Amino acid sequence: MVKVKKRNFDIVGIGNAIVDVIAEVDDSYLEKNKINKGAMSLVEYSIVSKIGSEVKVVNTISGGSVANSIVCIAQQNLKTAFIGKVKNDTMGVKFAKGLEKQNVYFKINQSSSDKNTGRCIILVSPDAERTMNTYLGISQELTEQDIDSRIIEESSMLYLEGYLWDLDNAKKAIKKSIETASKSGTAIAFSISDQFCVDRFRDEFLEIIINYADIVFANESEIKSLFETNELENAVKECQNTGKIFAVTLGENGAKIIKNNEIIDINPEKIQNLVDTTGAGDLFAAGFLSKFLTSNNLEVCGHEGVKMASIIIQKFGARL
Repeated sequence: MVKVKKRNFDIVGIGNAIVDVIAEVDDSYLEKNKINKGAMSLVEYSIVSKIGSEVKVVNTISGGSVANSIVCIAQQNLKTAFIGKVKNDTMGVKFAKGLEKQNVYFKINQSSSDKNTGRCIILVSPDAERTMNTYLGISQELTEQDIDSRIIEESSMLYLEGYLWDLDNAKKAIKKSIETASKSGTAIAFSISDQFCVDRFRDEFLEIIINYADIVFANESEIKSLFETNELENAVKECQNTGKIFAVTLGENGAKIIKNNEIIDINPEKIQNLVDTTGAGDLFAAGFLSKFLTSNNLEVCGHEGVKMASIIIQKFGARL
């Protein structure tokens, strides 16, 4: 089992600093605009502005995959920090205040960039599926200079997201953070984020998993893509071969926690009212990690992850 060292921060997350704009749409809107349902697409500012003007917005809240997880962990009375990049504009201030309100350590670094704070238009269809259109904005300008090594050294765990691999500078920043964590004995958790990210960066993701990560989060399609198989059973065997802890979410079928020869099946929770699947994976990771930081029982971690995911999909957005 991974040994977590007690530090000033229980966990620090590094991810895209994004403001989530949540809207309800019919499938016809997605079809008409040729938007790939259920996927995350990177788009220009003009596109998110256009979509935002056409749809019914139901909520606006600071988000981003790792940031969502970190906020939920903070809500479990653990000490958290977040590293990401926003501009000192209206959306950037909103993002920062959203984290500050939840006692997450985060500060805005001044920037002269003409790019806006990142935002994601999350289109929720009647079946609760979420389709994300993401303008990364200034979040994609995360550099090595933005990585505060001191915070990583003072954290028990570092949590990273695969979404960051779309940009070279951010990739360098993450490599710096991994090196810092490895040298300081900070445990590393890694979410592979999205099947399309896996398809683009499979070799790099595998290198991180095999050489550095202690815990890996994925859903069924992502883990199959990672190991290039159509069978979950084959993917599970590949997970076992790495010797790392894998937490694989299976939607309505719960989750599997995998560590060497140990496979723990976590039953799903009963869902009374499915509203929006946004943040299900983020909150699963948060539940899992919040227990992992205080317990060595993987089954307890898995149950907490499924519990948190089941709560969040019964409301709009990815924040409790």
